[in-house]
Amino acid sequence: MVFPTADSRQPTADQGTIRLLLIIAASLFILVFAFSRLELLYSHKFFDNTGRAQWIWQQSRLAQGDPAAFFATREFDLPPNRAFTRIKMLGDPEYTLYFNGVAIGGRHVGDDNEALDTYDVSALARDKKNRMVVAVRSANGVGGLIAAIDLTAEFGNFIVTGGDWHIVRRWRDDLLLRDPPADQLAHPQLLGQPPARRWNYLAQRDAKPFAETKKVIAPIQSFEFDTALPEITVIGGTAITVSRPTRATAYDFGQITGRARLTVRALGDTARNVTVRFANQRSELYAVEGTVNEFVFAAGERTIVDEETRNFRYVTVYGGTASVDVVQ
Repeated sequence: MVFPTADSRQPTADQGTIRLLLIIAASLFILVFAFSRLELLYSHKFFDNTGRAQWIWQQSRLAQGDPAAFFATREFDLPPNRAFTRIKMLGDPEYTLYFNGVAIGGRHVGDDNEALDTYDVSALARDKKNRMVVAVRSANGVGGLIAAIDLTAEFGNFIVTGGDWHIVRRWRDDLLLRDPPADQLAHPQLLGQPPARRWNYLAQRDAKPFAETKKVIAPIQSFEFDTALPEITVIGGTAITVSRPTRATAYDFGQITGRARLTVRALGDTARNVTVRFANQRSELYAVEGTVNEFVFAAGERTIVDEETRNFRYVTVYGGTASVDVVQ
């Protein structure tokens, strides 16, 4: 007959200690999980202004660094008993919002990416066949778009960004009215709900809509000159700044306030950057110091208007790629 040994009849002190530690670890895990779910619940309750809306982008490798410009579109009906129609949105780093064929507003976000721009489009909204188009631009291909529509104080986030939106990579003259054929549409890349990636929960603020265009002003004169643009390049694994010689064209408007409108000389098949600099003094033109601006054109797009109203005299375009006038 085989009798059990002492070790098999009762757990050792070490086994008891291990069991106690496992119980403590499991209890801590449950406590942390419960606390995190509670925190998430209250964060959404008090800080979430976009409901089920997700950050979206075109399908691409975000780390490639190539410029991106595309159009996110959505068509929808609205209930007739709405109190208002308010679009809350943010297109990072730059966007233009169109609603039912009208340019509503937009801005270059820069580092100011913590608030939703809110536009009241009640006067343009209708019960059937509303159309929202957002042009989104990024000089390095990285960014995100989020949007939601409120209809009453209690009924928010009726329409939100998500997988049912369409991505159009090429501009068409009728894009503000209708989508292109299905073979030219793509599904968006979903980047997640707030908080996600570099974006936290977003506050709301009233946006400044575009003013009605009353006139377009041509430059007084233009002239060309040689200069050099600072450019970061990697040599032997080290990033250094070098000067890249380029030809530039300066457009002189006198002293003016308005939004620059750029028209490229040749249509492109992919998104591309046009480098521009604003200046007030002629002496500022030749040595490129300070801020240069990248205007990103989508494939097939000939004209874009600066989102920002500026005060300037000169607009310099580098590389001879575009001409400029001013919208007021």
